[in-house]
Amino acid sequence: MPDWFPTNVADVVVFAPLRIAFLIIVALVIRYVAHRLIDRSVRKSINATPKQRNRAIEALTVPARLPAERRAQRIQALGSLTKSVTTVVILVITVIMILTELGFNVTTIIAGTSLIGVTLAFGLQNIVKDFLSGVFMLIEDQLGVGDFVDLEKASGTVEEIGLRVTQLRDDDGTVWYVRNGEVLRVGNYSQGGPGRPPEPAEAEADQPDEAT
Repeated sequence: MPDWFPTNVADVVVFAPLRIAFLIIVALVIRYVAHRLIDRSVRKSINATPKQRNRAIEALTVPARLPAERRAQRIQALGSLTKSVTTVVILVITVIMILTELGFNVTTIIAGTSLIGVTLAFGLQNIVKDFLSGVFMLIEDQLGVGDFVDLEKASGTVEEIGLRVTQLRDDDGTVWYVRNGEVLRVGNYSQGGPGRPPEPAEAEADQPDEAT
């Protein structure tokens, strides 16, 4: 048995590698439980009747009279977002605790890396902008899969709504990927109004014949 390996309970308590391993295991367990609870809440929200829905959550995430399929898509997207945020928070806390166990001064490290953090934040500001815009597009029900929309940058039928990019397919089959942060206006023809813009051939057919 190596001299550095603990031989009694007191040594085990202060043995850094074992404490770090314990922290990692606890973090994985917490993450697993948190994700299971989120998945359960998502399923419960999708399958709940109007009377069973939490009014506060419903007001935040789901407008009234929203179709069931579209409502389920939005709840699943927000559930995925919640799981990602939970994972990041648990990871950051675990790394800080591990650094503390290794004897590092966490306060000094954070202060020393603040400049790097600011630089990264500045470089990632467009990604953060896209991410936040995608969240609000989901919460506010600006568009949904299957809607025909005009995003100014491109028009077409929505095939996928990501937290960073929205995917459209126009009439000639071209797929357009529009960054959510670049969307300044959304024209949703599927939510009312005159309907989908006419095809070019239809528009020409509607015009009066100048020869007559």
